[in-house]
Amino acid sequence: MNKNKYSLNRIYLSTYLDSPPFIFHDQQTHLNSIIILSENMSHIPIDLNCTVYGDPIPEINIFKDGQKLLTNSQIEYLPSGDIFFHYPIYISNINDTGLYECLANNSFGSVSLSKHVNIQGQKPFIQPLSNLTIRTGQQFTFSCYASGQPNLHLQWIDKTNNQIINTSSISPILFTSVNTESNMYMCQAINPYGEISSQIFVTIQIPAKILFITSNKTIKINESLDIYCFAEGDNQLELILKGPSLKKLNPIESKYDNRMNSTMIIHNIQMSDSGLYECYAKNNYSKDRSIFEILVQNIPDKIETIFIENSERIFWIKPFDGNANIIKYILRIQFKQSKIIV
Repeated sequence: MNKNKYSLNRIYLSTYLDSPPFIFHDQQTHLNSIIILSENMSHIPIDLNCTVYGDPIPEINIFKDGQKLLTNSQIEYLPSGDIFFHYPIYISNINDTGLYECLANNSFGSVSLSKHVNIQGQKPFIQPLSNLTIRTGQQFTFSCYASGQPNLHLQWIDKTNNQIINTSSISPILFTSVNTESNMYMCQAINPYGEISSQIFVTIQIPAKILFITSNKTIKINESLDIYCFAEGDNQLELILKGPSLKKLNPIESKYDNRMNSTMIIHNIQMSDSGLYECYAKNNYSKDRSIFEILVQNIPDKIETIFIENSERIFWIKPFDGNANIIKYILRIQFKQSKIIV
């Protein structure tokens, strides 16, 4: 009765549309870890079988320690709509041990079946690690795949201070971090038959970035103005200051570590110095720019012409305000009396 009930459920699943992949575990070996005898190496394959349903039909791939394998494995499309996938695993040496995964995915999701394969009495083995180059502050994750039997112990070690930062008894052991400086890490695998380690170096790139610039300012004519632009970045950082009309300025530059400061003083500032200033930073893999505005104030221009429409209406064309709001106009009216000769 239980078998018939399962079959009915199976038929229901196999006719369900718009479904993420589903693995029928009744067809699988329930052992997640497989240990083979050394004398059986290269002779007896380990069958990794996946019976999967999904709509649309899922894509099926095999991975070994996180790396996709190019396979010519047998795929059989069953009348029920299921897919049967068979992949034989041959273990010829320690390099073939590790984590094998059958991954099925379609537009609605993914599912996987995995097997840890080890040789009995096997000393630890770690798959090679690759160095990483990232930008400062960017999160990264390392996956260290290892095998060994029995009692495998894995750990990530920060080589800067020889501090253990993560441990596990299951491969892969992960390590996630956010670095602002380059660093070296080590993955170590230990069991009663020995130990092995592999190192990985994280190179941190510092993109060109403007940290501080002169704020927008209003200054009176003939005064002095300090202009500065402070940026960080490695790999041949260049810092450029431009004035109004994109005129390149000649500031004083100072550098230390991965930072650069560009400063200059404009003495006796004039009205022509008003406008937008640009700070531009770049290196070999990034750019950044920022602008600020300088307004130079001066005495407003005088009124050139006054129009008198009648005794109650007087008007004029507003003169240049000197980059400051004119609060009020003061008019002095003089009446000229004509002499009457009798």
